Amino acid sequence: MLGNDVLMARALRHVLEQHQVAPETYQRWPSNLQNQLQELVIATADDMQYNSLRYFRPFKHQREFFRTGGAERRGILAANRVGKTTSTCYETAMHLTGQYPEWWDGHRFSGPITCMVAGEGWSQVALVLQNELLGTQDVKLLEHIGTGAIPRDCIVVDTMRNDGANCIGVEIRHRSGTNSYLLFANYTQEVRQLQGFKLNLAVFDEQPPDDFFSEIVTRTATTQGKVLCSFTPLKGLNGLVSKFWNREEGYEYIRVSWDDVPEYDPWGQAFLLMETRRQLERDYLPHEREARIAGKPVMGKGAVFQIANWPTYNTGDIDFFRMPHILRVIALDLGLVNDKTVISLMYWEPYEKVAYLHKQIVVQGIEEAVPSQYINHLLRPEVFGTPIVLPPDASTPGRYTMSANSIRELFESYELNVYHKPIMNPPDSEGRITNHKSYGINQMRQMLEVGSLMVNANCTQFLSEAQNYYVDQQGRFSDPDDCIDSARYALLACLQGIAEPWDNKTPAERMRAQRDRYVRPKDEMSKPQWKKTHNPA
Repeated sequence: MLGNDVLMARALRHVLEQHQVAPETYQRWPSNLQNQLQELVIATADDMQYNSLRYFRPFKHQREFFRTGGAERRGILAANRVGKTTSTCYETAMHLTGQYPEWWDGHRFSGPITCMVAGEGWSQVALVLQNELLGTQDVKLLEHIGTGAIPRDCIVVDTMRNDGANCIGVEIRHRSGTNSYLLFANYTQEVRQLQGFKLNLAVFDEQPPDDFFSEIVTRTATTQGKVLCSFTPLKGLNGLVSKFWNREEGYEYIRVSWDDVPEYDPWGQAFLLMETRRQLERDYLPHEREARIAGKPVMGKGAVFQIANWPTYNTGDIDFFRMPHILRVIALDLGLVNDKTVISLMYWEPYEKVAYLHKQIVVQGIEEAVPSQYINHLLRPEVFGTPIVLPPDASTPGRYTMSANSIRELFESYELNVYHKPIMNPPDSEGRITNHKSYGINQMRQMLEVGSLMVNANCTQFLSEAQNYYVDQQGRFSDPDDCIDSARYALLACLQGIAEPWDNKTPAERMRAQRDRYVRPKDEMSKPQWKKTHNPA
């Protein structure tokens, strides 16, 4: 709810602009004309108080966000105090009421909608979303209802379902003559409580838990609904933030930093002054500043691979067959019904100790259920003969094969070059050999950080998993990680000397071939007589 001084200042500016009057001239008007102006300003301020949607003036970055309306999932990754929640709430008000301004060039719903807005907890929902949309943090204060983005005349107060100070749901009058429905929710609710209804629009304020997000967007499936998100990415590059940041299909976002926002709002009133920014910058913790000031995901908060610039290359950038010492290996992470089977091809330069994750084949569905089908990938001439490493359970009869044989025996029956032992971690300081995931993950992390593990940009699923990979407070790694595990096995094979030359030649054999090519011995008969070698009988 805006204060009277703010409302009066905005109303005065609106009236002067509407009548094309310069601010510096009206004070010279006759008193009767000034009185008429004052009456009009007061009436406009009264209308503004309960009909702010009509007078909404967006920033440039908010207009940019509205223009992304063609995408199914839209987000604002933004610094603090730039009006990100205002953007999603005013757009929500437009969709609920059908009242779109003349300048609107975003998505339009053709009729009334069902919308859910959600935040981190009931207190946060009331403080931010309920206050922004309805105009009050406490719905028992009836005089404040309607001072938010939704006009008072559009809120059907008699339909409001409350839980103390919180609104749970309310009907909103649509310009078509029928009603939209607005629901409030929070991320601490049990997911099972959110099943069984349909949504046209879902709005998330700050980053939701993955299971909550999945359940709510499922409610939009049959209606071809839309999803709006606004967050300062303080939880790292994981979950929903990762999907936006990597621009996965269907996800569109804008990033807003303090540099994108003027000191004064479109009404000419102070918004985020430079002295305020400098003070806030001093207040923020160092590791949070990029997120709070520039809208960039903070590194940390459980993220395993805290890497800003991933060491990638494109196919064709590197000619591995011209590298004199290059080795290669294939590794598989085997999946069952709900997991993927992932085949990784990795090159290894042993002298520089640089690994290249060159290709991954992700096998799912029917092909995964019949291993003899995806074995075809391993029988191709360009990779046949490459050593293959398998996880320990590949030797279990019947597992993955749906027969009496193990996957290892099946591979061997095709004469594939399967390494004779399961891939494990190297012995520790006490000689113990384990398969603890953390060892290989730590090796990958260190090599990615220094650029000695390069990833082909075509390995998109690996990059997506890795950028979204985190550890919870109990030390458990997140899912999915099938592509990560396959690459981890390949890297362990490289570090333990299991990789072999791509052409099955040793370095000595390659040296002899090059020597014979460039340093050929001359024919004895072409030598001068005194240089010929005589072998007496």
